[in-house]
Amino acid sequence: MIIFLYGADTFRARRMLQKMKKKFMADLDPDASSLNVLDGQNATLKEIGEKINTGSLFVKKRLVVIENIFKNKKEKIFSELSEYLKRFSTSEDNIIIFIDEELTSQEKSLKAEAKKLFTFLNKQKYVQEFKTLSGTQLLNWLKKETNLYQKEISSSAAALLINLTSGNLWSLSQEIKKLSFYTTEKIITEADIKILTTGTFNEDIFALTDALSAKNKPQAIRLLEEQYAAGLGDEYLIAMLIRQFKILLQIREALDDKMNPLEMAGKLKLHPYVAKKGALQAKNFSQQTLKNYLNRLINLDFSNKNSSADIKTELTLLISSL
Repeated sequence: MIIFLYGADTFRARRMLQKMKKKFMADLDPDASSLNVLDGQNATLKEIGEKINTGSLFVKKRLVVIENIFKNKKEKIFSELSEYLKRFSTSEDNIIIFIDEELTSQEKSLKAEAKKLFTFLNKQKYVQEFKTLSGTQLLNWLKKETNLYQKEISSSAAALLINLTSGNLWSLSQEIKKLSFYTTEKIITEADIKILTTGTFNEDIFALTDALSAKNKPQAIRLLEEQYAAGLGDEYLIAMLIRQFKILLQIREALDDKMNPLEMAGKLKLHPYVAKKGALQAKNFSQQTLKNYLNRLINLDFSNKNSSADIKTELTLLISSL
């Protein structure tokens, strides 16, 4: 059985993956002895084959998760996989989950062999594209997320929270969790959000990246400590830093193309304030430096989702290496 999860909405894709892994462990493999996760960016066909064909003597089925295979730099892997995977399309003994971030069903950036693999995976029985939510869909998701904590949220409060977080589900889930534990009332209101949320998201992340761009290690570490003290979790912080460095990389590229902040805001669909603030920060980085930071954060994100890594320590080490 082959399952393909992909799309710009990484939060819902990751949540679906976690549900699948938990179900596999609950139903078949409590010790996760036949569950393997591979970094598709660096994986070879041999490594993938070994994980698929090697499992526990006590568990019939195997679950192999392959993350971001389409970021693999070796073109050969795509043609090899397209052929190799055909035998598993109808097999129930092996469950192979491909999860790829930021792809779309109309993907145009893939090269020829990668497109063939994408087409093959997209024709499987179990495929889901996680598109970015907006409008009513986003509002409904937010209300359901609030219900998980036996709370409700007023429509005006929901609209305010969506605006403050730019509709980012990683941010929204963290804020809803924090608000749900904060308020003793059944309904989360605008007043609750203004106390706990207003101004914290963008300014805190900007402050941290400001410190990083200035190579001010003590300040950056202090700001990181403050985020943890405020109750923010590893996943949230990594997701926000990845998001911010992606924006900075786009802005750095725009700066190199001689764009001004107003032009950047239009092209990159950013708020003018974000574009202006980001331009000041991006001037302190080269494109390569931003890519290096981004790659380190992405690898840290992978470690966080698939191991017991001490993320706070790793983030502190990243800052200390400036």
